[in-house]
Amino acid sequence: MKRLLTCAAMLALSSPAMAQSIMTYEEALACVERVVPAELYVTNALLPSEADLVDILPMEETVELRVGLSWVLDDGHSHFYNAIEQGYFADEGITVELVPGGPGVNHIQTLAGGVVDVAVASAGSYLPRAITSPTPIEGIMSVGSVLKGGPAAFITIDEELLGRELTPQDLVGRTVAGGPFLEHMPILLDRAGLDESDVTIINAGFTPDALFAGAADFYFGWIFNQTRAISAQGYEWNALMWGPHGFEDFPDSIVMMQEDLEENEELSMRFMRAVHRGIEFMLENPEQSAETVLQYATDAPHLTTELVLQRYEQQAPLVTMGDLRLLETDLAAWNENTATLLQYGFLPTVTCD
Repeated sequence: MKRLLTCAAMLALSSPAMAQSIMTYEEALACVERVVPAELYVTNALLPSEADLVDILPMEETVELRVGLSWVLDDGHSHFYNAIEQGYFADEGITVELVPGGPGVNHIQTLAGGVVDVAVASAGSYLPRAITSPTPIEGIMSVGSVLKGGPAAFITIDEELLGRELTPQDLVGRTVAGGPFLEHMPILLDRAGLDESDVTIINAGFTPDALFAGAADFYFGWIFNQTRAISAQGYEWNALMWGPHGFEDFPDSIVMMQEDLEENEELSMRFMRAVHRGIEFMLENPEQSAETVLQYATDAPHLTTELVLQRYEQQAPLVTMGDLRLLETDLAAWNENTATLLQYGFLPTVTCD
């Protein structure tokens, strides 16, 4: 899968100065389906059938692949750890080096530059933005998503907000702490009939310390990540999910280069089969999978078996959603998400004329 590129495109994910609806959603969806449909950058063709999962023989020569992860080595990558530990990659004739991600690391860029062979995108919405950027990253393809919906949520420990269903109106007059994804906040506010001045946004790290310090009323994170730290501190919490009020997403999307798929489809399919088996193992053997996590998640020494199992329980509905196969995503849903980004000006180079 190695390749040489004369130059690597840089991904610009700058948000509009004021994200306002510039067209109707229906107009945006029609434009997306015509100009930048999901078929250009998403495929389910590499996912194994039931018949593909039996009688596996390795390739004649072992191939080493570098996988750029969406985050540091923690329990979010259980499927890769299982595929290594249980020998699923070895069954295919593949060895894997896991390259951590994290703050300041964009493995979509390193994939395009040939530094890694496979990348994991923390948000599927980054893909249409990457390919339509003023400096586009061309030829990337999502070949499967571990999660089939967004776990992003506004999490609070405010006693006044506990024990009831939250709505976007509960954000009014309050402070939200979070990371880069909050650039999309104007979408949620506009859809809720609110103004950007109704909510104060502050930049924060990837832990909910702003809640503990009283510096924020909400922390924007993943429902099965920061909530564990909150519970460990003895706090009760409540959450407003992002997806129903903003747009859904496909986190932990596995991304490859189209040229690699064309040149060696068998290798790509073998890789995805091993990952599929790693997810199956996590679902069918959660305790053993959690123990494997504790061996591999060297960047998260605080993890315990109980904490990993808690994550598994909370994320399971997003892993096995609906009638979709493991790793499969609905291309129509990708178009719907992209239409929202276009509607609010996050795809400035897309012309619908």
